[in-house]
Amino acid sequence: MVQKKTIATLCGRVRKILESLLRSTKSQARIVNRASIFVMSSDGKPDSEIAKSLNLHVNTISKWRHRFAEAYDILTGIEKDDPDKLEESVIKLLLDNPRSGAPEDYDANQRALVVTMACQNPSDYGFEISHWSLPYLRLAIENEGFAPGISESTINRILNDVDVRPHKHQYWLHSKEKYESPETYDAKINAINNLYRQAKENPEDIRILSTDEMTGIQALEHKYADKPPMPNKDAKIEFEYIRHGTTTLIGFFDVPTGRIEPPFLNETRTEEDFVNALQEIISRDPQKRYCIVADNLNTHESESLVRYVAEQIGDKQDLGIKGRRGILKSKESRAQYLSNPDHRICFYYTPIHCSWMNQIEIWFGIINRRLLRKKSFKSVEELIQSIKIYVEQYNRYFAHPFNWKYGID
Repeated sequence: MVQKKTIATLCGRVRKILESLLRSTKSQARIVNRASIFVMSSDGKPDSEIAKSLNLHVNTISKWRHRFAEAYDILTGIEKDDPDKLEESVIKLLLDNPRSGAPEDYDANQRALVVTMACQNPSDYGFEISHWSLPYLRLAIENEGFAPGISESTINRILNDVDVRPHKHQYWLHSKEKYESPETYDAKINAINNLYRQAKENPEDIRILSTDEMTGIQALEHKYADKPPMPNKDAKIEFEYIRHGTTTLIGFFDVPTGRIEPPFLNETRTEEDFVNALQEIISRDPQKRYCIVADNLNTHESESLVRYVAEQIGDKQDLGIKGRRGILKSKESRAQYLSNPDHRICFYYTPIHCSWMNQIEIWFGIINRRLLRKKSFKSVEELIQSIKIYVEQYNRYFAHPFNWKYGID
């Protein structure tokens, strides 16, 4: 039977080493706990008291006291024969013993191969899965044979070190215009950014608007009443709902002020609907110049829109025939006419799949979070009225120009 010894039987130097570890802010929690066990046991405290003080199981206390007793002769010998190594030996005594299983030390080349494989498609290694998981990745590494015996936890640590997470993804949308026509892409981006810079000056003779449609807004009625939040309880929203139809919002965001124009709400989203909505906006101040940011939706480059703009700017030339000749011939020719900077009503089109350049998209996110996502509506009429009230409320209390920083040095 191993004789029970305490720190009090050792030289004061071991105790000083342990107490130094307890005071250090860089010591790991497990090292601090184990050093505390040795120090407190040397003070004659029983295992049960130490366990309660350190919030550890009494068996843990007994295990570490036993380990200390086993190391007594070793530490005594080191103190006598090689005192410079005493501190290193005490710290080693406080660490975990080597565990069974495969070694976890892999060289830089092996770790790099693990990361490389995690960044490749699983199908390249014969696995019919959409993305890597740790079990599949471990199996693939095992098949390749460059890191024998590697465990899933080791793979996870290697990937965490370089922040590679093959099981996660984010959606993105490829803008072919950026790569197929970089000059056009840059010109559109710069034109819109310059327009937003100009909006900061809030020019009186120009209206700078951002427009788009929010389609398919559903009037959903929660089947049962919501339960409000209470202390220690979140609000509860009924999962089942009743559909009452949809509406479409055509919105115009005033870039200099951050206000939303009274929205145009209708069941459909045709080119005539968009022209009617624009007509309502322009009729309130028909003499001003209008600069309008829009995406490449067909209703924003339609025949009806070209005819309306031509009428407003007094352009009496032959516009041609849609699909055959002239300005009306194609979507591209109509967009070129509508984006003419010499016109009093000029459209600034975002590059393809770059609606994030359109500031009204930010506001659409706001109304969706604040109103549409959780509120219950008993009819489309109630939904429309709620949207109108929200817009008035937003303009009164929260409207502000967005702090646009993209492309600004």
